Amino acid sequence: MARSRTDTRLSPRDLRWTCPPGSLGPKEKTRSIPGTVGQDRALKALRLGLELYAPGYNVFVSGLTGTGRTTTVKRILEELSPRCAVPRDRCYVHNFEDPQSPRLVSLSAGKGAVFAREMDRLVRLLQARVPALVEGEDFEGKRREVTAEFEKKEKELVQGFQEKVERDGFAVVQVPVGPLQRPAVYPVMEGKPVPEEEIGRAVAEGGLPQKEGKRIMDRLGVLREELQEVLRRARDLARKAQEGVEDLFRDCLRLLLEGHLADLRKKFRGEEAVQDFLEGLEEDFVENTLPPRPDGGDPEAASAWREHLEEVLERYTVNVLVDRSRYKGCPVVIEDYPTFTNLFGTIEAGRPGRGVPPPDHRSITSGSLLRADGGYLLLSARDLLSDVRVWEHLKRALKAGRLEIQPPPDGIRYGQVTLKPQPVDIQVKVILIGDPGVYDLLYLNDSDFRKIFKVKVDFDSSMPLTPENLAHFALVARRICEKEGLRPPDRSALGACAEFAVRDAGRRNRISTRFNEVADLLREADFHASREGAGKILGAHVRAAADGRADRHRNLEDRVFRMLREDLLMVSTEGKKVGQVNGLSVYQMGYHSFGKPTRITASTSAGGVGIINIEREARLSGGIYDKGVLIIAGWMRRVFAQDRPLSLTASLSFEQSYSGVDGDSASVAEICALLSELSGVPIDQGFAVTGSVNQHGEIQAVGGVNEKIEGFFRLCAERELTGTQGVIIPAANKEDLMLDHRVVEAVKARKFQVHAAENLDQVIRLLMGIPAGERKKDGSFPAGTLFAAVEAKLEKYAAEAGPAGGEMNPRLLAADRRGEAAKPEK
Repeated sequence: MARSRTDTRLSPRDLRWTCPPGSLGPKEKTRSIPGTVGQDRALKALRLGLELYAPGYNVFVSGLTGTGRTTTVKRILEELSPRCAVPRDRCYVHNFEDPQSPRLVSLSAGKGAVFAREMDRLVRLLQARVPALVEGEDFEGKRREVTAEFEKKEKELVQGFQEKVERDGFAVVQVPVGPLQRPAVYPVMEGKPVPEEEIGRAVAEGGLPQKEGKRIMDRLGVLREELQEVLRRARDLARKAQEGVEDLFRDCLRLLLEGHLADLRKKFRGEEAVQDFLEGLEEDFVENTLPPRPDGGDPEAASAWREHLEEVLERYTVNVLVDRSRYKGCPVVIEDYPTFTNLFGTIEAGRPGRGVPPPDHRSITSGSLLRADGGYLLLSARDLLSDVRVWEHLKRALKAGRLEIQPPPDGIRYGQVTLKPQPVDIQVKVILIGDPGVYDLLYLNDSDFRKIFKVKVDFDSSMPLTPENLAHFALVARRICEKEGLRPPDRSALGACAEFAVRDAGRRNRISTRFNEVADLLREADFHASREGAGKILGAHVRAAADGRADRHRNLEDRVFRMLREDLLMVSTEGKKVGQVNGLSVYQMGYHSFGKPTRITASTSAGGVGIINIEREARLSGGIYDKGVLIIAGWMRRVFAQDRPLSLTASLSFEQSYSGVDGDSASVAEICALLSELSGVPIDQGFAVTGSVNQHGEIQAVGGVNEKIEGFFRLCAERELTGTQGVIIPAANKEDLMLDHRVVEAVKARKFQVHAAENLDQVIRLLMGIPAGERKKDGSFPAGTLFAAVEAKLEKYAAEAGPAGGEMNPRLLAADRRGEAAKPEK
């Protein structure tokens, strides 16, 4: 084992990075700030995703909230939009061939609204002109002219038949049939028409010769057949008269439409869909707006015809779903509430009942996906995935490049909509913004996601702490104050913000890019400045804001430390104890984290069970913690069991831990407690230690070192600092230190210590006051070293255990292999 160094104590300047005032850059105009600070990789990926138009190259923007991802995407989209061509307008019109499938009409940008206005103008004109045409004297005169000839022929036909009937001694009589009358041929006796039964009675009574009676009845049959032919010919003449009137009306309608349709065809030359629609409109209008019969007919029939005319004319209106008339480039649509209807549109259906028309082309509404056609659609991944039906429908639309507008899958409240509008071919680039975990979840579990969202843009939560980035950071802070009307920050305030951001980044060579946190800090600092009547935001105001933010979430932390002060939670900060050491844990609550000192104890005896992890046996430990304990066992075998089995039964415990524990940052502390218990050498309770260890005894970095140091410092300060108290951390964590000013001042006054250790020997010297020891050539440890005392105790245990001393308890070995007691962190 290499000789250990003992110069582990850190100086005050090692404990905190302090922002050099000259590194904040000159007070330039904020317009000189680059658009996005510290996200070069993300910007390259974003531009690739936004500018590369190929199937599946939609974009998922990943990163923590506050890293500027949404703002950056919006800014770049604003830059790209004017360079893109304005997409076409989208309209729906009535489909004359299939009314249940409204027809899609795509027009050049701005022409959709023009088309709709022109059709509305035409409808209004027809609403006024058609009734005037029907009711006008000119049309009525021409209609009489058309019908007069047919009426004359009909009259001549009927009159000629009637004269023939009279010459033969018969008469034409109108016979009532219900509310109507029909003509019939009757024989005449004594100058009066009589029913045919009278002829038979007269013959039977002798008043009429039988031969004459037979002649009359035979002739009556012939005349009746001729009457049917006359009636048929009369009906044919009437039908021809009506057809003549209808042809006249059609000619008038065509003449009425001719000029207007010619103008429309000319105005929309080259728009094939419009030309087809106008052609269908002309035929539909001519065939479906025929007026009721003349001669002052039933007023109800005339009113019904007017209603029918309105219904027909409504078919000629245009539903403009997307109007691009005011666009200067391609659309950029931000959908904050991506429900099925908001995203894909729908078909509106009114409550069924009298007077409510069924859905038609006017019932179709657009969604944000159609409005973004030809451009970009920005969505929140979490909001989108809150409804799996919306996600599935979006995937289908993007894979097919086609949108079918339908009601939501849960149906229509008042009945089933049978409309099926023609689908819309779309070309839209979707940008999803979400957390890294959402991206990983979709990538691993949804094969379609990988094909549709091929570009991942990862916004980092921190950037290198370079002079250039620091100057940019200061400019961004100034821009925030200018934009929100806050007091201007002076250099001390900017420096305090930078120090806050460095601690938030978790490493002294990096600075946070979560500028929303910086903005919140500046807003609260401005509040403190206003209460003092200051004209600028000072460093003291920023620090007060940071302290206030932490204090608002410190309720649980205060409860824990109240229990430590009252010895409800037992942790010693003075004296020396065997088999007992102060470990450090961190409570992470998202909005607040704090360090909590915890007593760790070890107990040993002769036996062959090995190291018992009490937390695991009680099912209170997570997998990483269990791994740390197994690594301790591996280190013990490497150091003390090269010549003989490790004859030992030992237990390790986090005392007064009831809610679960995870992580391996207590490994160093647990080794020290175990070695102290074996050797009988006490541990200085004025120190707390944190650090992970590997099987070769090297100390590894851990998380939360600032909170851990500050937690033990708070406990010591509340009990009174002695100058002999301190915390030992891994040397690899030195660059993580951004300790509270109170800790730094205490170290400067030599009332508190912070040590950074590279190996176990350094930790052991600090905690127990003696060296760990290195094996000599003969295999023994030097007298007076900790390892010599430990080995002596292990030899004693081996002698007491006998030949089976090195065998592990079968029950614990089986449980160890099954991992029965492993439990995730709570």
